[in-house]
Amino acid sequence: MMIESVPWPLRLLPGLLGVLIALYALGLLELWTLLVVLGVAAMPFAFLLLKDKIKIPRRVGKDVENNYRVMEIEVRGAKSEETGRELAKVIIDRAQKSNVRFALLSVAEGDMKRSFLILVSREREALQIEGEVLRTLLSSLVEGVRVSEVKEEQFWSIASALSRLSLHSRGALLLSSNSLGERSFRREGGEGFSIGEIVDSPEPKKLELTHRDLEGHIGIFGSTGSGKSTTLSLIAEGTWRVLGIPVILLDWTGEHSALLRERGVQFVEKDPSRGEIAINPLDVRKDLDFLVSVMMKALSLTPPQAYMLMKALEWRNPSALRELEKAIEELAEESKWDREVKRALLRKISMLTRGSYGAFRETRPLDMRGIVVIRLDRISNVIARKSFALFLLSKLFMERSSQGVEEPKVLVALDEAHNVFGGEESPFVEQLFSECRKYGIMLAISTQSPAQVPNGVLLNTNNKIVHALRSSRDKEIIAETMSLKGDLIEALDKLSPGEAVVQTVSSPEPTLVLVQLSHKARGELQDLGHGEPIHPHSYFPEGELEEDFREVGRTPTRTV
Repeated sequence: MMIESVPWPLRLLPGLLGVLIALYALGLLELWTLLVVLGVAAMPFAFLLLKDKIKIPRRVGKDVENNYRVMEIEVRGAKSEETGRELAKVIIDRAQKSNVRFALLSVAEGDMKRSFLILVSREREALQIEGEVLRTLLSSLVEGVRVSEVKEEQFWSIASALSRLSLHSRGALLLSSNSLGERSFRREGGEGFSIGEIVDSPEPKKLELTHRDLEGHIGIFGSTGSGKSTTLSLIAEGTWRVLGIPVILLDWTGEHSALLRERGVQFVEKDPSRGEIAINPLDVRKDLDFLVSVMMKALSLTPPQAYMLMKALEWRNPSALRELEKAIEELAEESKWDREVKRALLRKISMLTRGSYGAFRETRPLDMRGIVVIRLDRISNVIARKSFALFLLSKLFMERSSQGVEEPKVLVALDEAHNVFGGEESPFVEQLFSECRKYGIMLAISTQSPAQVPNGVLLNTNNKIVHALRSSRDKEIIAETMSLKGDLIEALDKLSPGEAVVQTVSSPEPTLVLVQLSHKARGELQDLGHGEPIHPHSYFPEGELEEDFREVGRTPTRTV
């Protein structure tokens, strides 16, 4: 049995020596020749004996690509205290039982995380077997962990560098669930993004909004300080990051830019008062009834004023607001009453053609990629601010409905919606909420009081997120539209900031949810195990990892 442990070339050595000695004894081989032959023959045998003791620097080649596997690890609602320990236990156990090297790589940017488990081995077959064993163990033994194969070329040089890293420490494995790919926003098949955690669930469970939910429109209700603005910004962020749907956020107060910036979310900000984005309301004059309906809502026109506006549009067919003013001034006045109606109409239109005219002069197309925050608060006149929001919605709706297109999908989010949709019922608002879904437009609104928005808006927001409400009238309306039970009705005015009663298309049963109002500071470390430091003389290839880490970090995660 001992001979089996000897490499087969060494087994030939005794026979070779015997042949050489016999040739020398017969005089067929001189002494110096014998020594040379023995020296040459001994070199490969010496290499076989010493190859594991000598470290020979070698250039990393493309063949390394076949000697590693990469798996992405995601934590899906597991218990945070146990997940890291269980993962570390499985990985250490497999490392001790195989000749495969394991490395955990976590990449973070903002609140986005991705974590990868890299397996490296010179034996390809052993590597494949160990990869399958590890996937099975992690999926079956560690609760709430999802493991998926990753095929990305930039990992090969990282893997080759890790394979040559000298290890000295026997300390504990630094691994925690907080360092893994647990994401506030993730996409997986038909799933959506999380907006908070269900309060009364026996185990941690997040409530998600899906693409199907967004198509039913979203209404967020709550008094000042209850968290409704934060919830709206979370929805805007998740819609783009996870579902890849562009977002137009109409910021009435100017606080959403700060909320998004605080969470490290990238967005584009447009100031309509400076003409960075502009809407000419008369661009939709092909349908005069529709245009008059929109302007009637925007400027709070009376029926006589709307009639005079229609006459001016039909008579002169103006292409700009200043031209419209001239057309109205030139209308014949048949009575003192006509003069009063005309003057009142001109006063209202002048709100758009004076201080904020840059926002209404000439339409500038909006690049609908990512999140675009439109700073309505920069328009000082409240009537002009309201009008801009309505004109933007009407143009988007009219363009798509006239062409019959529904792509690309877009979410329009509007804060303080009662300032825009409040007041009397409007045919335009009712048509917008009931039909825009057919043309790829999804709406998410937030307002302090459900009693201040038209009934058609309440009926057509099939997803409702209700934070604390103080008014008995507001509570009554919400209880009726959501069919709330007694305990939830009583809780509406007692909800803490961030708490909300949520009803969605995919989860029709009203549920109490805690929305995350703030995010932990970046760089905060928690639940890290303590072990011996890495040996100061550990060898690590210089200059090979920096660029690869950057490449992995650039890989976008849409799930956060």
